[in-house]
Amino acid sequence: MRHSIVLFARATSRSNIAMPEVNVLPPLPLYRRLLRAHRKLPVEHRFIGDQYVKAEFRNHRDVENPLHIVGFLTTWQQYAETIEGDSWKEAKLDQEKLEKMSDEQ
Repeated sequence: MRHSIVLFARATSRSNIAMPEVNVLPPLPLYRRLLRAHRKLPVEHRFIGDQYVKAEFRNHRDVENPLHIVGFLTTWQQYAETIEGDSWKEAKLDQEKLEKMSDEQ
């Protein structure tokens, strides 16, 4: 993932494409931030959350598409901000997202 981010940064700096300003943390600091944010969760939620974060970052380690990487990191950064801000306690799942989920999810 790190190699792709460098390539993405070089490609966008040389092109004439107007890219929105996104302040995305690199993968390792974001990963650490997520695990630290999970310390605020109840024990059972923390265990599930930690395992899920670890699995997702492991599964996306070899992703080469820069857009997927930026989307992945942006989504996880938004999640970290939600957990750190305690706004997740009152949040409800959108009906659209619920319908897209499989039975296992």
